Amino acid sequence: MDIIHLLPDSVANQIAAGEVVQRPASVVKELMENAIDAGAKEIQVVLKNVGKANIQVIDNGKGMSPMDARMAFERHATSKISSAQDLFSLNTLGFRGEALPSIASVAEVELKTKRAEDELGVSIFIAASEVKKQEAINSPQGTNISVKNLFYNIPARRKFLKSDTTELRNITTEFLRVALTNPSIAFSVTNNGNNIYNLPASILRQRIVDIFGKSMNSKLIHIDCKTGLVEIKGFICNPNHTRKTYGEQFFFVNNRFMKHPFFHKAILSAYSGLLGSDCIPSYFIYITVDPSLIDINIHPTKTEVKFQNESDFFQIIMAAIKESLGKFNITPPLDFDTEDRFDYTPPPKQDQGAPFIPRVTYTSGYNPFNYTSKITPEDSDFENSATPSSFQKEKVPANWDILFDGLKEEKEEAVQTSIPEMSESLNPLQPTTACYFQIKGRYIVTPMQSGLMLIDQKRAHERILFEKYIHTLNSQKTAGQKNLFPETIELSASDFMLVEEILPDLEYLGFELNASEKNGYAIHATPPEFSYNHAKKILTELIEHYKNTEGSVRQKMQERIVIALSKASAMNYSTTLTCEEMGDIVENLFACKSHNFTADGKTIIHTINYEDVNSWFK
Repeated sequence: MDIIHLLPDSVANQIAAGEVVQRPASVVKELMENAIDAGAKEIQVVLKNVGKANIQVIDNGKGMSPMDARMAFERHATSKISSAQDLFSLNTLGFRGEALPSIASVAEVELKTKRAEDELGVSIFIAASEVKKQEAINSPQGTNISVKNLFYNIPARRKFLKSDTTELRNITTEFLRVALTNPSIAFSVTNNGNNIYNLPASILRQRIVDIFGKSMNSKLIHIDCKTGLVEIKGFICNPNHTRKTYGEQFFFVNNRFMKHPFFHKAILSAYSGLLGSDCIPSYFIYITVDPSLIDINIHPTKTEVKFQNESDFFQIIMAAIKESLGKFNITPPLDFDTEDRFDYTPPPKQDQGAPFIPRVTYTSGYNPFNYTSKITPEDSDFENSATPSSFQKEKVPANWDILFDGLKEEKEEAVQTSIPEMSESLNPLQPTTACYFQIKGRYIVTPMQSGLMLIDQKRAHERILFEKYIHTLNSQKTAGQKNLFPETIELSASDFMLVEEILPDLEYLGFELNASEKNGYAIHATPPEFSYNHAKKILTELIEHYKNTEGSVRQKMQERIVIALSKASAMNYSTTLTCEEMGDIVENLFACKSHNFTADGKTIIHTINYEDVNSWFK
C-alpha cells in the first residue's frame, strides 16, 4: 500500500503559516511590506485587542485587479519573481508568495482592493484557506485588508500568544523597522482607537526624532561614506546618549532591516574608549550594496544576511563611524593643518607693574611630637600671631591625645574581639572590628575571624534596597516625596506603554506620574530614598532594565520592577565612602535575609582566608 501522498492545500498552508505567521506582529510586517511594494504613500495599521481580534492595513497603493486579488491567495503566487536567478537580486520586500495564503489559513481574511484604471474594485472573503465570497464593490484606490480572529482554528497556537503588552511591543517593533526604512511614506498605528504612532512623511532625521522624541535630535551624528564596494549612510548617537539594553540599534541593507552581530562589533570598536563596558551606542545605519554580494535568508521572519568578504565591510563600517565621531570632535583627531583657520591674536597686555610674589610663611619652632614645647609669637614667622594662642597651647596636644587614645582603645577592642572563645551562633562572615577601607572606590574591605572580607559596595547597596522595596510592596503603599516643580520625562511610544503597564507598582513604591504631552510623563513625586534631582535618570534606567522582560505574572513583574529600581537607585562605583558609611552598608547588608548574592544572582561577598594568605609566602 502506498503511504506517500500530497497534503491538502489547507494543511500545507498551515505548515507554511507556522514559519511565516508566528504572532500578530508577523502579520503586520507582511502586510506593511506588501503595501510598500504596491507604491503606497500612506499606510494605516488599525489593531483591535493588539491584533488578536483584528489587524487592518489600509494603503493608497496601486491596488490589484480582480484576477490578481484572487491569485494572491494561491501558494507560491508572486509578482516579484519569475526565475530562479531573481532570488539572488531581490530589491522588493514581500517577495515570497507565502504570506497571504499562510495568513488566510489561520484567520478570516477580507480583502478590498481597486486599481486607478478600474471603475469598480473587488472584495474577497477567505476563511481557513477557503474562498467564502467574492464580489465587485465600489472602493477607493488602494488595498484594505483585514485579518480577523488570528489562530481561531488553531487553539494551541493562540494559547501560546504572550500578554497584550508584549504582543503590542512586538508589533511596534516591526512597525518601526518598516517606518525607519521609508521616511517618505506616512505611517500610523492605533490599538482599540488609541493612537500609538502617527508619523507624517518626512526626511530620515525627522522620522527618527518623531519616533524617539525631540531630545534625540541634538544627539544624532550624521554618517555618509561611499566606496566602490558599499555606500553607508544614516546616523549614530553621541556617546553621552547610550543605553544598557538593546532597542535603538538598527541595521538596514538595501532598505531591509537586518541583525548582524559582526557589524555591531565594528561599531563598538569605533566607540572604543568612549563608552563604559556595559553601555550600548544607538545607531541607524543604512547600507546600500550590490544585491549579488549578499545572501538574504529567504525565510521572511528571519533577519540574518550573509555578506561576501564580511571583513572588508567590517573595516569600512568601523572607519565610517570613527570619521563621523572625529568630525564632531567626539574623538579629536591629530590635525596639524592650519590653513583657512581663524587667526586670533590677543591684544597686548597693559603694564600692571611688578608682579605679586606670594610670601610663604611657616612656624620654625613647632614640633608636633613634643607635647611640652610651647609655641610663642617669637618662634613664629606669622605676622600679628594669626594663630590663636588657645590653639597653640591646648588644641594641638589635645587632638593628638584623643587620636592616640582612640587608636589604643580600638587596638584593645580588636584584641578582645579576636579571642577565639566566641558564640557559635555568630555569623562567621560577620566583621570582627569596625575597621573598613575601600579599594578603587568599588570594594569595601574589612577583617573577619578567618581572614579578610571583600564586599562589592554597589551590589551590597542593591541588595539592601531590593529587600527594602520588596517589603514596601508587600506591606503598604509608600508616600512619595512631592516635587514642587514637576519634571517631564519624554519617552518613545513603546517605553510609554511599558510605564503604563507597571504604573500601579511604581505608584506603590512612591512614584507619582501623570501622562502629559505626547508620550511623556510629569514626575510629581518620587520614592523618598533618592533625590528628586536624579528622578528622571533613575526612571530612565529603570525602564531600560525592565523593558526587555516579560511581565505577564504580577508577582514576577513586581520582583522585576524592584530589581530594576534597586539597580537604578544604588550608588555608582567610584563613590568615596567614609568609614561610618561603609559600616552602615555592612551592617544593613548582614541584616538582609540574603547577603551573599544580589536578587539577580551576582556575588556580593568574597573572602580571603588566612591559610590562603600564608600559602602565598611559603
